[in-house]
Amino acid sequence: PDGQWLAAVNCFGDLYIFNLEIQRQHWFISRLDGASVTAGGFTPKNSNMLMICTSLNQVYVFDVEAKKLGEWSMHNTFVLPQRYQDFLGEVIGLAFPTSADVAIYSARAMCYIDFGMPVDKEDDKKVNSHDLSTFKKSKRKSVESRRKNFEYHTFREPVIFVGHLLKGSVLVIEKPWMQVVKGFDAQPVHRHIYGT
Repeated sequence: PDGQWLAAVNCFGDLYIFNLEIQRQHWFISRLDGASVTAGGFTPKNSNMLMICTSLNQVYVFDVEAKKLGEWSMHNTFVLPQRYQDFLGEVIGLAFPTSADVAIYSARAMCYIDFGMPVDKEDDKKVNSHDLSTFKKSKRKSVESRRKNFEYHTFREPVIFVGHLLKGSVLVIEKPWMQVVKGFDAQPVHRHIYGT
Protein backbone atom coordinates (compact mmCIF):
# COMPACT_ATOMS: atom_id res chain seq x y z
CA PRO A 1 0.00 0.00 0.00
CA ASP A 2 2.83 2.48 0.66
CA GLY A 3 5.00 1.35 -2.25
CA GLN A 4 7.93 0.11 -0.17
CA TRP A 5 7.64 -3.61 -0.91
CA LEU A 6 7.10 -5.76 -3.99
CA ALA A 7 6.40 -9.49 -3.79
CA ALA A 8 6.94 -11.75 -6.81
CA VAL A 9 6.52 -15.50 -7.29
CA ASN A 10 8.47 -17.59 -9.79
CA CYS A 11 7.17 -20.63 -11.68
CA PHE A 12 8.44 -22.96 -8.91
CA GLY A 13 6.43 -21.22 -6.18
CA ASP A 14 9.35 -19.40 -4.55
CA LEU A 15 8.68 -15.90 -3.20
CA TYR A 16 10.96 -12.94 -3.72
CA ILE A 17 10.44 -9.79 -1.68
CA PHE A 18 12.02 -6.60 -3.00
CA ASN A 19 12.54 -3.31 -1.18
CA LEU A 20 11.63 -0.64 -3.74
CA GLU A 21 13.16 2.20 -1.71
CA ILE A 22 16.68 0.81 -2.05
CA GLN A 23 15.88 -1.27 -5.17
CA ARG A 24 17.26 -4.55 -3.81
CA GLN A 25 16.02 -8.00 -2.97
CA HIS A 26 15.12 -8.06 0.72
CA TRP A 27 14.07 -11.67 1.33
CA PHE A 28 13.68 -15.04 -0.39
CA ILE A 29 11.05 -17.55 0.78
CA SER A 30 11.24 -21.03 -0.72
CA ARG A 31 8.13 -22.93 -1.77
CA LEU A 32 5.66 -23.22 1.13
CA ASP A 33 5.08 -26.89 2.05
CA GLY A 34 5.42 -27.86 -1.61
CA ALA A 35 2.35 -25.83 -2.56
CA SER A 36 1.99 -23.19 -5.25
CA VAL A 37 1.15 -19.62 -4.31
CA THR A 38 -2.30 -18.78 -5.67
CA ALA A 39 -2.85 -15.28 -4.24
CA GLY A 40 -1.09 -12.70 -2.16
CA GLY A 41 -1.21 -9.13 -0.98
CA PHE A 42 0.02 -6.65 1.58
CA THR A 43 -2.44 -5.77 4.34
CA PRO A 44 -3.66 -2.15 4.43
CA LYS A 45 -3.22 -1.89 8.22
CA ASN A 46 0.47 -2.71 8.13
CA SER A 47 2.28 -2.66 4.79
CA ASN A 48 5.02 -4.87 6.27
CA MET A 49 2.56 -7.78 6.56
CA LEU A 50 2.30 -9.99 3.46
CA MET A 51 -0.56 -12.45 3.22
CA ILE A 52 -0.12 -15.52 0.99
CA CYS A 53 -2.64 -18.24 0.05
CA THR A 54 -1.50 -21.57 -1.38
CA SER A 55 -2.96 -24.35 -3.50
CA LEU A 56 -3.24 -26.48 -0.32
CA ASN A 57 -5.66 -23.90 1.15
CA GLN A 58 -3.14 -22.65 3.68
CA VAL A 59 -2.96 -19.00 4.71
CA TYR A 60 0.38 -17.48 5.69
CA VAL A 61 1.00 -14.00 7.06
CA PHE A 62 4.64 -12.88 6.93
CA ASP A 63 6.31 -9.96 8.66
CA VAL A 64 8.41 -8.83 5.70
CA GLU A 65 10.52 -6.28 7.55
CA ALA A 66 11.49 -8.78 10.29
CA LYS A 67 11.87 -11.61 7.72
CA LYS A 68 9.76 -14.08 9.69
CA LEU A 69 6.36 -15.73 9.87
CA GLY A 70 3.83 -13.40 11.51
CA GLU A 71 2.28 -14.03 14.94
CA TRP A 72 -1.11 -14.98 13.49
CA SER A 73 0.45 -17.62 11.23
CA MET A 74 2.59 -19.11 13.98
CA HIS A 75 -0.56 -19.83 15.96
CA ASN A 76 -3.15 -20.52 13.26
CA THR A 77 -1.81 -21.57 9.83
CA PHE A 78 -1.89 -25.30 10.55
CA VAL A 79 -5.10 -25.33 12.63
CA LEU A 80 -7.52 -23.67 10.21
CA PRO A 81 -11.15 -24.87 10.44
CA GLN A 82 -12.23 -27.77 8.24
CA ARG A 83 -14.81 -25.57 6.51
CA TYR A 84 -11.92 -23.50 5.15
CA GLN A 85 -9.81 -26.56 4.29
CA ASP A 86 -12.73 -27.80 2.16
CA PHE A 87 -12.97 -24.44 0.36
CA LEU A 88 -14.68 -24.73 -3.05
CA GLY A 89 -12.11 -24.31 -5.81
CA GLU A 90 -8.61 -22.92 -5.70
CA VAL A 91 -8.06 -19.49 -4.17
CA ILE A 92 -7.56 -16.94 -6.98
CA GLY A 93 -7.49 -13.70 -5.03
CA LEU A 94 -7.91 -11.76 -1.85
CA ALA A 95 -9.45 -8.44 -0.94
CA PHE A 96 -9.10 -6.41 2.22
CA PRO A 97 -12.47 -4.91 3.25
CA THR A 98 -11.02 -3.42 6.46
CA SER A 99 -7.64 -3.33 8.07
CA ALA A 100 -8.33 -6.33 10.32
CA ASP A 101 -9.88 -8.84 7.92
CA VAL A 102 -9.57 -10.32 4.46
CA ALA A 103 -11.91 -11.87 1.89
CA ILE A 104 -10.29 -14.88 0.24
CA TYR A 105 -12.08 -16.01 -2.90
CA SER A 106 -12.14 -18.65 -5.60
CA ALA A 107 -14.29 -18.70 -8.72
CA ARG A 108 -17.00 -20.49 -6.69
CA ALA A 109 -16.88 -19.15 -3.12
CA MET A 110 -15.61 -16.50 -0.73
CA CYS A 111 -14.41 -16.78 2.86
CA TYR A 112 -13.97 -13.93 5.37
CA ILE A 113 -11.14 -14.17 7.86
CA ASP A 114 -10.99 -11.68 10.72
CA PHE A 115 -7.47 -11.55 12.16
CA GLY A 116 -8.82 -9.88 15.30
CA MET A 117 -11.04 -12.86 16.14
CA PRO A 118 -9.86 -16.25 17.35
CA VAL A 119 -9.83 -19.13 14.88
CA ASP A 120 -13.03 -21.03 15.68
CA LYS A 121 -12.77 -24.72 16.18
CA GLU A 122 -15.36 -26.82 14.40
CA ASP A 123 -18.96 -26.25 15.44
CA ASP A 124 -19.82 -29.95 15.10
CA LYS A 125 -19.19 -30.93 18.71
CA LYS A 126 -20.72 -34.13 20.01
CA VAL A 127 -23.73 -33.56 22.30
CA ASN A 128 -26.16 -36.02 23.82
CA SER A 129 -29.88 -35.89 22.96
CA HIS A 130 -30.81 -34.28 26.31
CA ASP A 131 -28.57 -31.27 25.62
CA LEU A 132 -29.43 -31.03 21.91
CA SER A 133 -32.30 -28.51 22.19
CA THR A 134 -30.33 -26.34 24.62
CA PHE A 135 -27.31 -26.52 22.32
CA LYS A 136 -29.37 -25.51 19.26
CA LYS A 137 -30.93 -22.53 21.09
CA SER A 138 -27.59 -21.28 22.40
CA LYS A 139 -25.96 -21.82 19.01
CA ARG A 140 -28.73 -19.84 17.26
CA LYS A 141 -28.35 -16.94 19.73
CA SER A 142 -24.58 -16.85 19.39
CA VAL A 143 -24.77 -16.90 15.57
CA GLU A 144 -27.31 -14.09 15.56
CA SER A 145 -25.26 -11.96 17.96
CA ARG A 146 -21.86 -12.21 16.26
CA ARG A 147 -20.25 -12.92 12.93
CA LYS A 148 -18.23 -16.12 12.75
CA ASN A 149 -14.63 -16.16 11.71
CA PHE A 150 -14.06 -18.00 8.43
CA GLU A 151 -17.58 -17.12 7.32
CA TYR A 152 -18.23 -18.84 3.98
CA HIS A 153 -20.37 -17.67 1.02
CA THR A 154 -20.89 -19.43 -2.32
CA PHE A 155 -21.43 -17.70 -5.67
CA ARG A 156 -24.15 -18.53 -8.22
CA GLU A 157 -21.94 -17.79 -11.23
CA PRO A 158 -18.16 -18.16 -11.64
CA VAL A 159 -16.39 -15.10 -10.22
CA ILE A 160 -13.46 -13.35 -11.88
CA PHE A 161 -12.77 -10.61 -9.31
CA VAL A 162 -13.82 -9.48 -5.83
CA GLY A 163 -12.83 -6.10 -4.45
CA HIS A 164 -13.93 -3.52 -1.90
CA LEU A 165 -14.77 0.03 -2.91
CA LEU A 166 -16.10 1.51 0.33
CA LYS A 167 -16.67 0.28 3.86
CA GLY A 168 -19.59 -2.14 3.76
CA SER A 169 -19.62 -2.54 -0.03
CA VAL A 170 -18.17 -5.23 -2.24
CA LEU A 171 -17.62 -5.36 -6.00
CA VAL A 172 -18.06 -8.83 -7.53
CA ILE A 173 -17.40 -9.42 -11.23
CA GLU A 174 -19.00 -12.64 -12.43
CA LYS A 175 -18.72 -14.54 -15.68
CA PRO A 176 -22.07 -16.08 -16.65
CA TRP A 177 -21.84 -19.87 -16.89
CA MET A 178 -23.10 -19.94 -20.48
CA GLN A 179 -20.12 -17.80 -21.56
CA VAL A 180 -17.83 -20.32 -19.89
CA VAL A 181 -19.52 -23.21 -21.73
CA LYS A 182 -19.29 -21.38 -25.08
CA GLY A 183 -15.54 -21.04 -24.54
CA PHE A 184 -15.04 -24.83 -24.56
CA ASP A 185 -13.49 -26.35 -27.69
CA ALA A 186 -16.17 -29.02 -27.76
CA GLN A 187 -19.64 -28.93 -26.27
CA PRO A 188 -19.64 -30.62 -22.85
CA VAL A 189 -22.75 -32.68 -23.56
CA HIS A 190 -23.27 -34.63 -26.78
CA ARG A 191 -26.88 -35.50 -27.49
CA HIS A 192 -27.45 -38.67 -29.45
CA ILE A 193 -30.18 -38.28 -32.07
CA TYR A 194 -32.37 -41.35 -32.29
CA GLY A 195 -34.37 -42.39 -35.33
CA THR A 196 -33.89 -43.01 -39.01
